Amino acid sequence: MKNIDVQEQTIINPKAFAERELGTKNIKSLFYRYILLAILGNIFLVIPSFVDGNIVGQLGTKEMAGVGIGYTVQVLSRAIGVLIGVGAGAVVALRLGAGKIDEARSIAGQSIWLGVILSTVISIFGYIYNEPLMRLFGANDAALPSAIQFGNQAWIFFPFQVLAVILSILAILDERPGLSTWSWLAGSILAAVVELILFHKFQYGVVASAWSNNICTSFPCLLIFYFLFSKTLLKPKLKDIRIKFSNIIEVNATGFASFSIQLTMFISIIVINNLLASLGGELHVSAFTIQNGYIANSLILLILGITTGIQPLISYNYGARLYNRVREATSLGIKFTLIMSICFTALLFIYTDSIVRFFTGGDAALQDIAVWSTRVLNFTFPLGAIILLISCYFEAIEQNIKATFIAIGRSFIFSIPLFYILSHFLGVNGVWYSMPVADVLSFIVAIFFMYREFNRLKSINENEKYRDIEEII
Repeated sequence: MKNIDVQEQTIINPKAFAERELGTKNIKSLFYRYILLAILGNIFLVIPSFVDGNIVGQLGTKEMAGVGIGYTVQVLSRAIGVLIGVGAGAVVALRLGAGKIDEARSIAGQSIWLGVILSTVISIFGYIYNEPLMRLFGANDAALPSAIQFGNQAWIFFPFQVLAVILSILAILDERPGLSTWSWLAGSILAAVVELILFHKFQYGVVASAWSNNICTSFPCLLIFYFLFSKTLLKPKLKDIRIKFSNIIEVNATGFASFSIQLTMFISIIVINNLLASLGGELHVSAFTIQNGYIANSLILLILGITTGIQPLISYNYGARLYNRVREATSLGIKFTLIMSICFTALLFIYTDSIVRFFTGGDAALQDIAVWSTRVLNFTFPLGAIILLISCYFEAIEQNIKATFIAIGRSFIFSIPLFYILSHFLGVNGVWYSMPVADVLSFIVAIFFMYREFNRLKSINENEKYRDIEEII
């Protein structure tokens, strides 16, 4: 990490600055406030997702497959958003915890500008080359028209989606988790209403789905008005347009683990779509769309709510050297994540047939495949949830190599080879079985790293106590 010229900074003693609620209030109360609000915000994303899934299911398997392939663009936008947003969130929180207010504000502003510039470039490129990209993502001749329709709109909204992720994370860090939650709520309600009107009144099909998805994931970009016109420590200034590459490198390095999750998910989706299309055909691609776009995606959104909410607690207190609070927040997060993920998995297994039927539009063949794949794919969901949380922890304290290794182990290092190995022996079923196997292997790695980290924190905290006693003496 680059040393900062203290003459350019407003520096406050870390212990004094820790008087902000993140450093003083009861961890449990802060945890449930931040976590539940973040989860609530992501639940609102699930609502239009289910409305969309039901509508697309009525259109047919070709349209379902096309929407699933076009949805890959939104996975990429989320990847760019978390690269900058999660990275900025951790770095800014560490600076605030250390009392470096000016630097924290500047990094937040630079991150916003970076998000605008990078996403606009990607958006233009994607829109120009939309058709070949949709083919690369796995669209065959039957699904291509729907994929192109969905993709065209997704590329247009791409910058707004990236900015929405960045700003909602910064709003939570600014101790305004409710503001972030309500921005997602408003977008979700508007998205669901727009899709229902476009589908039932104007008989739009894939276009209605595209509008819904884009409105839902873009609406929180309006949080920019909060940062521009309210009294906040993170209010960007005009001079922040001048991006300092040392800051951006630190932000991107810190956010790389979360980015790698989304990026490797992006790559995995492309591999899965192509393998399922070649080995199982359109029905299996449609079944994967139901999983990736609706069911599994909804479960992951709930866990991302936990990681988004807990990150400022961990980063801030780690930066303020309050290591007991870091351990307490992390332990609470693991327990809460495990209990919640087990409960949701149990409900999913009990009501699999009814939940899947909501998306299959009465297609009996698709229903059978989707029910089976739902149980196979989500059996190890609690393990995957813990993996995401542990990766978030290491990212929050800027141990980026560990965070990245844990993150990409599940979605890339283990899964990609397994896709090809198991599909070679088991055919299309091997593609589905490879995902839970990758979860088990990655979980073992993640728990190993977390166990060692807890011992390290305990040792650091004991050394801090001895140092304080020596200073008093």
